[in-house]
Amino acid sequence: MDCSSNISLKDNPFVPPKGTRCPVNDIPPELLSLIFEVGAQSIKDEDEEDEQEEEDEAMAVYWNLEAGAKDGVDEDSETTNLKRSRVTRNDGVDDDNLSELSTLSDTTFEPMPSFEVLISHVCHHWRVVALNTPSLWTEIDVSPLDSPPFERVQTLLERSKSLPIDIRIDCEPPDDDEEEDSSGSEDSELGQSPRSMTFSDLDNLMSLLVPHISRWGSIEVAVACYKHMFIFLSAVSDPSIAGAPQLEALQLYHHEDAESLTAFAQPDLVQHFKLFGGVAPRLKSVALWGVHVDWCQEWLSRGLNLLDLELAYHTDDVRPSWTQFAAILCGAPKLETLSLCSSGPLGAPHDWCSEGSSGSYGNDYTGVIELHSLTHLVLAFHSPVYVSGLLRRLAFPALKSLTLDLDDGDFTDFAFQLAGPVITAVPMVPKDGEKKRSLLSGLDTLKISGLSCSDRSIELMYAELGNLKTLNLVMRYLPHAFLQLLYHPCPVPGQRDACHVCLPSLITLSTAGVAGHQICELVQKRKEAGVPLKAVYMEEDDEVMDHDLQWLRDNVEVVDFFEASDDEFASLVDIEEGNEGSESEWEEVDD
Repeated sequence: MDCSSNISLKDNPFVPPKGTRCPVNDIPPELLSLIFEVGAQSIKDEDEEDEQEEEDEAMAVYWNLEAGAKDGVDEDSETTNLKRSRVTRNDGVDDDNLSELSTLSDTTFEPMPSFEVLISHVCHHWRVVALNTPSLWTEIDVSPLDSPPFERVQTLLERSKSLPIDIRIDCEPPDDDEEEDSSGSEDSELGQSPRSMTFSDLDNLMSLLVPHISRWGSIEVAVACYKHMFIFLSAVSDPSIAGAPQLEALQLYHHEDAESLTAFAQPDLVQHFKLFGGVAPRLKSVALWGVHVDWCQEWLSRGLNLLDLELAYHTDDVRPSWTQFAAILCGAPKLETLSLCSSGPLGAPHDWCSEGSSGSYGNDYTGVIELHSLTHLVLAFHSPVYVSGLLRRLAFPALKSLTLDLDDGDFTDFAFQLAGPVITAVPMVPKDGEKKRSLLSGLDTLKISGLSCSDRSIELMYAELGNLKTLNLVMRYLPHAFLQLLYHPCPVPGQRDACHVCLPSLITLSTAGVAGHQICELVQKRKEAGVPLKAVYMEEDDEVMDHDLQWLRDNVEVVDFFEASDDEFASLVDIEEGNEGSESEWEEVDD
C-alpha cells in the first residue's frame, strides 16, 4: 500500500482503531446517555414518518411486544424474544455476539431489535449507561400473545424509574386467527379466541400497571371482546385510585364485528365507570370507540386542557344525554378536534333541550353552543335529521377542516344547510351589502366519503368553498356532480347566466373510485381555466394507465397513490398529512 493510501485511512471513522482502546468510551456517561436519547428520538421520528407514507390510517390496531428477562449486569446468558406482526419466535442469543443476532434477523426476515435494545447489547459500558437512562424505557407495549408473569413489563417499569410512561395494550386476536373454538374452556364459551389474551392475564397485567397510574402519560387499549374492556375499566375505577395526574391521552377501542344495534349487547357489562377517581387534569386527547363511561366525571365535564375528543359507535342506551353532551363541550374551551361517528347526544334533535334561556349572553341567547377553538369536525354514520340537528345547536366559527361520511338517506337538506348562513349563539345582523357567512366558507380542507344529495345542493356547496385548498372525494359513494363540477363552469348563485370555475383556491385533490383519464381531463381543464392543481393523489386500485400517469407527472407538481383503508372512518386524515394516530411496528429485543 502506498503512502497516499495510508494517509487516506488516517482518522477514517469507518476503520477501527488499532489496539484495545475504544475512543467512544472516553465520552462521559452523561453525554453518552444524551446521545442515546437523541438517537432513540430520531429513530422514532423516522419510523413515524415511514408509517405515514405507507398507510392512510388514523389509528393503530396492532402493537408488538416481547417478553424479556430481569435487569442484570452479568450478561453471560440472556434470552431474546423477537416478534413481528404477532408472530413469536424465541432464539437464544448471547449478549456478547451481536452479529449472531443480525444473522438471525436477516435469515428469517425479522427486523432488527429496537434502538434502545441494540445499544444495550453493544458492550458492558454501553449497557450500563443505557440501563441507567430511564427515558429509553418509557414505552410499554403489550400484545395479545404476552402472558404472566409479564417479566418485560416489570423490567420496563423498573428501568423507566419515575418518568411518565406510555402504555399500549392489545387484547385483540391476531389477524390470521380464525374462530377457533377449543372445547370446554371458559374463554371459548365467552367467544374469546384461545390465542388472545385471557381475562385472568389482563387482570394480572393491570395489577402491575395500576400501582404506577400516577406515572401514566398515555394509555391505549384495544379489545374485540368487551369483557376485556370491562376488566380494564374496573381496574382504573378502583376507589383507592386518587387520580391520573400526568395522563394526557386516553384511547379506548372496542372493535367488534356486529350488526348495528340500538341497545348495548351485554347488559351485565353496561356499567358507566368513573375512571381515575374522576381526576385527570392534563388530558388532551380522548377517544372512546364503543366504550361508554360516566359522562359526568370531571375530566370530561371540565376538560380544560382537552384538545381532541372522539366518540364512536355508541348504542342509544349508553350515549350521553344532551345536557351531559353540552356540558362536555362547554367544559372544553380549548377543543380543536371533534369526531362523532355513530355517536353523540342521546335521542332525536327534538328531544334536545336548550341549555338555559339567557345565561351570560343575555336574552338574545339562542341555545347554540359555540366551540370557538374547534378547527376540525368529523361527522360519520348519522341520519339526515340527526346531523342537521347537531348543526342547528353547535356553531364552529374557527372551523378549517370538515370530514363527512354520511350515506344512509337523502342529505339534500343538510347540504343546503351547510351552504346557508351559520347559526350563532347570539344572532348576528350583517352590515349593509354583507353576506352572512356559511360553515363552508371558512374551510381549507374537506373530505367527503358519503353524502347523497341533489346536484343543485352540490352547486351551492361548491359556491361557498372559495377558500378550499384540499379536497378528498371517495367517489364510489358520491353523486357524479362532486367530481364533474370541478372541471365544468358552475353557475353563480343569484346571477342569471353567470358562471365561474368552482373551488378557485383548490391546489390538492385526492380521489378514490376515479379513473386516470378523468383525472387528466380535470387537471387539463382547470389548468386552462387558470386554477391549476399542484398535487393529485389517487387510490392505488383505481384504473390509471401508464400514459395517463406520465401525463399527470408532466403537468402536476406532485402525483402519488395511496392505499384505501378498509374502514373509511379510520382514514380521516388527508393523504398529505398522513396518520393522526400512528401505528407502531417496532421490533424489540429485550435482554
